[in-house]
This record gives sequence, C-alpha cells and structure tokens, in this order.
Amino acid sequence: MTAALPQDADGPRARTKLAKKWAYLLSSRTFVPLTNAELERQLLGLVERLCAGVAGESPAQRTGREVGVALVDLNCATAEALQVSVEILTKGLLAVPALTPPDRLRERVVDVIASLSAGFVDKVRATVLAQQEQLGRSLYKAMREAQVELQYGEARFELLEHHLSTGIATADPDGTLVRSNGALARIVDRPPAELAGSSLFELAHPDERVALRADFGQLADSGTASITQPRQLVRGDGEPAWVMLTLSPLRRLEGRAQVVVLVEDATDVNLLQGQLNHQALHDVLTRLPNRQFFTSRLEQALRTADPGTGVSVFHLDLDGFSRITGGLGREVGDHVLKVVAGRLQAVMAEENAMVARFGHDEFAILVENTPTTPDVVTTVRRINNLLSAPFHSGGARVAVSATIGVVHRPPRDSAPSDLLDSADLTLRRARGNGRRQWELSDPAQDGRDRRAFSLAATMPGAWANGELQVLYRPVVRLADGQVESAEAVLRWDHPTLGALPHEQCLALAEDTGLIVPLGTWALRTAGEQARSWRRELGRDLPVRWALSPSQAADPDLHGVVRDALAATGLPASSLRLGAPGRALFGGERGQASTGQALPGEALAGERGEAADTLKYLAEDGVGVEVEDFTAAPDDLARLLDGVLPVRAVRLAQSPASRPGSAVARALAGVLEVVRDAGVGVTAADVTTPEQARWWREVGADTASGPLFAPAGPPDVITR
Repeated sequence: MTAALPQDADGPRARTKLAKKWAYLLSSRTFVPLTNAELERQLLGLVERLCAGVAGESPAQRTGREVGVALVDLNCATAEALQVSVEILTKGLLAVPALTPPDRLRERVVDVIASLSAGFVDKVRATVLAQQEQLGRSLYKAMREAQVELQYGEARFELLEHHLSTGIATADPDGTLVRSNGALARIVDRPPAELAGSSLFELAHPDERVALRADFGQLADSGTASITQPRQLVRGDGEPAWVMLTLSPLRRLEGRAQVVVLVEDATDVNLLQGQLNHQALHDVLTRLPNRQFFTSRLEQALRTADPGTGVSVFHLDLDGFSRITGGLGREVGDHVLKVVAGRLQAVMAEENAMVARFGHDEFAILVENTPTTPDVVTTVRRINNLLSAPFHSGGARVAVSATIGVVHRPPRDSAPSDLLDSADLTLRRARGNGRRQWELSDPAQDGRDRRAFSLAATMPGAWANGELQVLYRPVVRLADGQVESAEAVLRWDHPTLGALPHEQCLALAEDTGLIVPLGTWALRTAGEQARSWRRELGRDLPVRWALSPSQAADPDLHGVVRDALAATGLPASSLRLGAPGRALFGGERGQASTGQALPGEALAGERGEAADTLKYLAEDGVGVEVEDFTAAPDDLARLLDGVLPVRAVRLAQSPASRPGSAVARALAGVLEVVRDAGVGVTAADVTTPEQARWWREVGADTASGPLFAPAGPPDVITR
C-alpha cells in the first residue's frame, strides 16, 4: 500500500512545478495531441503517483511501470521523450521535500525510475508489435484484394480479347509479337500458334514496312501516346488485308517497354468504298461509265492522244425511244437500253474507246483515233446498222436507230465541257433534220446556237425588266388604203443586240414555253390599247394577235381570252385571233402515212381540241382567222364545211404567183370561192406597191406588211 504524501506547504508547489517543467520539455521534443494545460494536468497526476510510490513502504516497481505505460499512452513514445522524462523526474523527485527518509530516498527514486523505463519499453514494444500485426493484416488483405482484382481483370481482358473482332497483340520494340488474340489470326488468315514469336513487320505488306518501322521508332523516341494509320497486311493466302492499325506504348517499371497493337479489319469497308466509287462513276442499268467518268476520260485523252489523229466524240440519241417505253413498258425499255449498250461496245471493240450513258436514251462514245480507225461516215453507218438489227424483247421484236452529233478531232486545248456542249448542239441540229441523221460539229453554227439559247434563257428576265414591248402593225383595206385593224407584235429592245423583231421573239418564247404567259400579257396590253383608241378616235379599231402553236393548244385559252376581255373592257368583236394552220389542223402537211391527222381532219374536230376552243371563242364573238392558209383542196374543203366559223384567212405570196400566171389565175379562183363563202382574205408581208396591186387583183380584202408601216408606237396607227 502506498503511503500518503506529506502535506507540507512546499510539497504541492514542488510537484506542480515539476509537472510544468516536464510538460514543457516533452511538448518541445515530441508531438503530444493535447493542449498545454491538459498535458500539465495529465503529467501532474503522474507526478503525484510517482511521489506516492517513492514515499510508500511497498516496492515502487508497479507504480513506475504504470506511469511508464501512461506516458506511452500520451503519445510520448519516443526515445527522446523517455530520456527527457528520466532526467527531469530523477532530479525532480530527489528535490521534492519530505518524501522519505534521506537514507532511502535515492534508492526509492531509482526503483521508481527504473520501473518507469521498464514499463515504458514494454508498452512501446507491445504497441509496435500490435501495429506490425495490424499492418501485416492490412498488407495481406490488400494483397489478396489485388490478386483477386488482377485475376478478375485478366479474365475480363481474356474474355474481351477472344470475343472482340478487333485484333489485339503485344509486341516488343523490334516488332516481335509476344501475345495476340484470335481476331488477329482471323484477319491475317494464319494459325494463332504461327503468330507467336513472329514479326509484325513480316505480316505487313512490303510497301508498308518502312513506314511501320518509322512508327515504332517514333513511339520509342518521342513518347507519342498512340499512332493510328491505315495499313495493308498480307493474309496467309497472299491476298491483301486492309486494316486500321493503332500502336500505343506500354511502359513498364521493370524490363523493356512494349507496344500494344490494335488491328481493325477495314477490308469490307474498302470493298464497299470501291463499290460506291464504281456506282458514282457508272450507270446502274447498263453498267457503262456515266457523264462524270466520261468527262474525266475525255480530259485525259485530249492530253495523251496522238496529235496526228486526235479524238472523236459521238453523242447519240435513240430515235423514238419513248414509243418503246410507252407502248411496250418500262421493263422492255430498260432491256433495249442494255442491248444498245452492248451493241455500241461491240462496234468499238477494236478501238481504244469508251462508251458511256449520259441519261435516259442518250449515249456517248469517245474514240482515241489511230491510223486504222474508220472514218466518221463508216463509224456512224456501223452504229446504225447494228442498232437497227431487230431483237426480241418482252415478247416482241424491236429495233432502234440513233441520231448522232459528231465532234471530230477537236483542238487538244479544248475544254471537255465545251467539247461536250458542242456535241450536244450538233446532236440538236441533227435531230432537226429527222431520224437516223448525223451531223459534224460546226464551231460557227455552235456560236449562233449558243447565242440563240442564251437569248431564250434570258428572255424571262428581259420581260420582267421591261425590255419587251407590244407594238402595232396596221392592217389596211386594199380598196381604199384605210386602216382596218391593228396587228399586235412584240419587240425586244436588247441592251447589246438592239431591237429584236416579232418573229424572233415569238420563236424564242415558243421554244422555252414562255409564250403562254407572254401571250396572255400581250393580249391584255393590246386590249387596253384598243380601248384607248376607241376613246381617243371615237371609233372601233380592232386588234389582232397571232396565236403560236403552244397558245392555240393551251386548254386554258378560252378562259385566258375571256379574262383579258373582261379586264380591259374590250368587246369580243374588237379582238381577232390568228390560229396557226399546223397547230389548228393537228400536224404537218403530208403526214397521212404516219397515222397523224391531216389538217382538215383536225379542223373538223377529229383531233381538234384547239378547233373546239376557237369555235367557242368565235361563238362568243371573237374573230377567228386562219394563219398560213395554203388554199390546198383539202384545206379549202374543210374551211367551207362550216365546222369552224372562220372570219378570214391569211396568205403569203408565193414566188411562183406572178401576175397573169396560171398560179395567179388559180389562186384568184380559189379566193373568189372563199369570199363567196363569207370568209375574208388578208395578204401578209406585203413589201411593194406591185405586190399590193397583185393581191388586190386576185381578190384579197386587206393586207399588212412593211409597205404600209413598220411596227412602231401606237400613234403610228392614228396617222
């Protein structure tokens, strides 16, 4: 049992002082997770226990051990903390007054301090052993978790490696394959065992090996993260395998670095790209080159062909192909196009030539001429002779012919686009001559055609800009020379070409389809002018407009005319419409053998939609006149049968109709019959007084033309 501490006045003060000094030295030498006041309080308690152990009659070993353990629990577990504690406590305890008889004080202090050191050391050893054991457990747990995670990762990698379609391999810096998956073996068509230890460079195409070695060197030298390039490997059967190759460095803490190789098979993609490129340059139906491919080949041929023989371009259009598709069906038409493609290739089999399909029923042939190449006439004849041979298609025997435009030996510096334009213009001119025709290109005529097409293309804009005007030609009575009516005509005040006449304006508008809206505008303009003349002159002065074939065939013509009359307030009797003979009669003269209607048949209504429309207009009071009347027996018969109420006919003088000639006498007789039927006669394009006198003698009532007045402003009519 520990004896009670002496209660002298100096004892508590000395113990407190000792605790403060001990706390100061410990906090300055080691880290203690306590505040200074808390540390002093804890150490004061230990000092009190040590003093009680020194003062007691029982052995002080237990007290010292307990204090040593408590000191370690306070985190004062370093050797320096023990040294400081031993020094300060040994001196301090010996200085505490009245602890024990002096002869035993030193012995008791030594026992207590020795026990403290022993308890301190035992506690530190136990703590270290406990920490080591805990650390060992933690390391073992971490190692086991790492092993499990590694096994899981390896299993997952192997699963992906064996089931992915992407080839995966690990290679040494010299390209030797250390490990590879089955996908890589399938891509290069080699046994997996053969890949182990083989070189990636040996798997590459010979043309790719230098670049592939450079990629490996770049990974080693510059530390590039990865390199992805399209490469070509060699399969086991020697065929190429297009791949997308990705190389990534695999740096290791120990041993040589390695390279991870990813191989994505791009062979199918390349095949598909090739198919797409072929489709982009070839016609799907006939598998012939298309216009784009033909143009590229033409550009090359112009540079490389023999200057002495040059090249020839044939632009073909099948005659009457729409009759085949319309009569026998689209499938038969497609089969015919395939047969034509094959026959054209057969014609050119012995030549350095390309046959192409430009679209629908148009084909083109490029020939790089040689001294043995047949002349153009022979080639054209061979083409049409072979095409015209009948063949079976869709249960019928059919044959075709072609109209051809030829550009022969153009200059080598010609632009392909200009050359193709010239071939197209030449084909257009050949079409104008009929079927199975051909024509050679003519640069001068090409220029004229281009100017005409340019005018046609820009005419709508010129109309919108106000460059087109409606002018008037007087129609006079031949008996007294008085103005009987006014004929509306067009004039285009072109900014560079000057004034373009009515006939040219009408042809351009008819060719582009502009004539229908333009004719409607001209009708309204003429109606407004006629109304103005009625107001200014105090008399009715009818206006006349000659319908083009497209206008006459317009199913809305009746409504257009009625709307124009309503908008201008012009009486129907003040409007006269000239109906073109060909459009009104339904076809060209002399075409009865083709199954088309003769003029009189159309006029009588067999194919006479235009005749019906004009009949309704005549019944409304509009004066209907026949343009280009020929006085032929058939035309005369249909005119006199009364099916269509015609006000007048319009004729142009024939060069053979000389005064006093048999033609003149016959014409006079015909016109007398026409006039007796109540139909007036107008002479057109009268230029001289002699012509006017001649027409008056043969029975014409009125006339128009340059003799009487050129087309001009409206005030010309009033003079």
